[in-house]
Amino acid sequence: MNSPVLHAAACILLAWAPCGAGVVVGQKLPSVAVADRGVMVPHVKVVDARMVLDGADIAYRPWTLAETAGRVRTIYHLAGRIGIEGVNKDFIDAIIAAKLPEFLPDSPYKTITILNLSDTLWGTHGIASGKFETSQRQFPHALYVADEKGVARAAWDLQPRQSAVIILDRDDTVLFFKEGKLSPGEIRAAIDLIRGKLGGGR
Repeated sequence: MNSPVLHAAACILLAWAPCGAGVVVGQKLPSVAVADRGVMVPHVKVVDARMVLDGADIAYRPWTLAETAGRVRTIYHLAGRIGIEGVNKDFIDAIIAAKLPEFLPDSPYKTITILNLSDTLWGTHGIASGKFETSQRQFPHALYVADEKGVARAAWDLQPRQSAVIILDRDDTVLFFKEGKLSPGEIRAAIDLIRGKLGGGR
């Protein structure tokens, strides 16, 4: 049964959400597979009920959205532009501060950051890739996907040179979608929505 907080948050977010061709609130997010580079695979171990680094090396393997099904997820999609991570830094800081249950491999929630490396300025590809790997080392429990060909942006019809936030339920249904900077109200409502879904609300 929906809680009053969850219901209110969903209504607010539905009112704010744009209706793009590839991402529609209330509908399934189109499936995507990133074969070129893909998800980072850091060496980790579990210490005090959370994943921590166990070595600096990072490998890559192909990644699909389907492999993350069964959990609530935030997809944070970024163009490979210098400074783009600052657009929604307040939202990411709020995710971190919320201490959502994402610190173990089988946690019910995950933050998935996808970097579109096909959308970089000339000469900055290596810089963007290096900063992305640094973020993975800082947050080894999170999923970081390097998308060399921009297949996620194409599948979801996202704007170029932009930051986008997509929140999914366990069945890949889009709960929230916003391109560009989230307002403080949107940030609060998004966190409430995630917490509501993790608490069992549908």
